[in-house]
Amino acid sequence: MTEQMTSEQVDLQEIINTGTTWTRNDFMEKHGYLVVKNLWNPEDLTSPVPTQRGQYNFYGNDTENYKFTPVENQVEGSTSRYWHPQYRQIHSEIKHKIEKEIGRKLYETYYYDRFYFSGQKLEKHSDRDACEISVTVHVGTNLQGEDADWPVWIKTPDQYSDETHREVTVKGENHSVILKPGDGMVYKGCERPHWRDIMPGKVQPAHIIFPRHTYYHQIFFHYVLQDGHRAHFAWDR
Repeated sequence: MTEQMTSEQVDLQEIINTGTTWTRNDFMEKHGYLVVKNLWNPEDLTSPVPTQRGQYNFYGNDTENYKFTPVENQVEGSTSRYWHPQYRQIHSEIKHKIEKEIGRKLYETYYYDRFYFSGQKLEKHSDRDACEISVTVHVGTNLQGEDADWPVWIKTPDQYSDETHREVTVKGENHSVILKPGDGMVYKGCERPHWRDIMPGKVQPAHIIFPRHTYYHQIFFHYVLQDGHRAHFAWDR
């Protein structure tokens, strides 16, 4: 499992990276994120829950051509799929929608989808350079009632006394964002700390497979600005 960022590392990365990504969307500039309702038809994103928990890395357009690792590298016990062929074209098409929202051109970097299960959480972190502009899209869940609105959390920018970022004058806020299937949250992945608290629902042993386990399915699509200083990470797979 990938080593988690400490709170000090998260804070330092935020200080260093704040202001390194800019858009022409006023809301995103103020908050570091924006929500796009009905970004994509969730029926086109839906996929059966894999029966094995772990990490899949796909190669090409053949759904049988992949490498499987039994431990997911960020949320242990979850299932992630890098470069699943179902989403290759969607990665490109969603890029054009985001470009219209933020007023800047993007390059694609990579994407992956994850199935969370009850009792799991996404630790607070900021992303690497290939995730300069990112979007998390809610695909679907079998959580019921209020539990189905399991939020993603994101911290808005601090305000500093000067460009050295040595003194915070106004502290940013923690915002919870609820996404319905097909909705997407676009955010500055390198700048804005984000996380998910523990997923609700009854925790089931890993060997209990769909449909008896409770899941939440979402996809991360990642991009960099074409004219930004992270543009060369477009080839970082």
